[in-house]
Amino acid sequence: MSLDFWSKRGRLAAVVLTSSFLVLVVACSSKDSSSTSTTAGSASSSSSTAVPNTPVSVPAWTPPVQATDLMADASTPQVVSYGSDPNQNLEVFQSSGDPQGTIVYVHGGAWEGGSMQQNTSAIMQAQEAQERTAEFVQLSKLAANGVLDELKPQLSTGWDIVSIDYRLATATSGPGIRATQLMNDVDHAIRYIVANAKALDLDMSTFIISGGSAGGHLALMEALTAASGQFIDPTISSDLKKVKLSFDGVIAMVAPSDLNTLYLAGGIAPPGQEALLGCSLQNPPYVAGMPQCNEAVVNQFSPITYTKAAKTNGVTLPPAYFAYGGLDTLVLISTQGMPEIDAWAAASGPSETWYDLPPQGTHNIDDNVNDLALDNWLDNVANATWTGPNAKTPTN
Repeated sequence: MSLDFWSKRGRLAAVVLTSSFLVLVVACSSKDSSSTSTTAGSASSSSSTAVPNTPVSVPAWTPPVQATDLMADASTPQVVSYGSDPNQNLEVFQSSGDPQGTIVYVHGGAWEGGSMQQNTSAIMQAQEAQERTAEFVQLSKLAANGVLDELKPQLSTGWDIVSIDYRLATATSGPGIRATQLMNDVDHAIRYIVANAKALDLDMSTFIISGGSAGGHLALMEALTAASGQFIDPTISSDLKKVKLSFDGVIAMVAPSDLNTLYLAGGIAPPGQEALLGCSLQNPPYVAGMPQCNEAVVNQFSPITYTKAAKTNGVTLPPAYFAYGGLDTLVLISTQGMPEIDAWAAASGPSETWYDLPPQGTHNIDDNVNDLALDNWLDNVANATWTGPNAKTPTN
């Protein structure tokens, strides 16, 4: 990466941060007024009464310059295999600037599509149900690089980024790749990263797991179960089995959290969930031949199950940054967002659980996320000091 590129990036970043701060000030001054959508407002109100520890609401914004567009090709990654399957790969993006830590990213794509570097076009073409095509087109940007591009500006501030691939869920009924195998892969990849951090030239002083959509679901699941070793890949080496995992923070954007209600949104939610679980909550199922799910299986792969149990069991969860779109009709704030956010805040603490609900955000949420607030949250995690999302003033 040339010095000239980063010089240009620095000037563009200054424009983004300066403009963003002005918008953020306005947003903060009016976040209790008409600038907040009805959906976000009602969610925030219910949050304050649902749990004693109220999570931090992030002001909505509409940035004049998209940092994600500026950093789409910021770094040529190193591609590394963490297993023998063709889908078990990592992309390692090296940072510049003072080291801050490493962010692992898990891609989306309804569990049966997407990759760490490609969109969903190939999987889309393989679908027999033509009505799913339009929704897979909408998912393609998010699955391929939408949320990852949202994180890439952090490369210039000292954060290394590792994007992971995993085996995709089987779209048909019968034997196939299901939730256990996806979780085996995510856990395998994380253990490989930790064990080989020095060889990969990764700074591990702060370790964050992130994901978007289906990848956000998998990231939440890993953050909540890694310490117990519940989803250790049975094929990994004894050395990797011994790796102790913990996370300093979690970033989950448009992440499904409760599979008991996700399928009710319709669209690609039912077939994606059926592919993940290998069973259906619908009768008849969306995918022909899918057996009916029992409650235990659905709860086993719902993050909300483990999040609620953490509070009950006295387990303190790491800081988290959640983002859900006010116009998202697939992963709903009401069923997948605020219940998880409230439960997380109860087990983590009010100051360390932030939620970003842009009123105009759709499932492709990356351009609506409050980048300045996300930067603040990352700084708080790295420095272990907690201030509000409008506390940091950008400099020119």
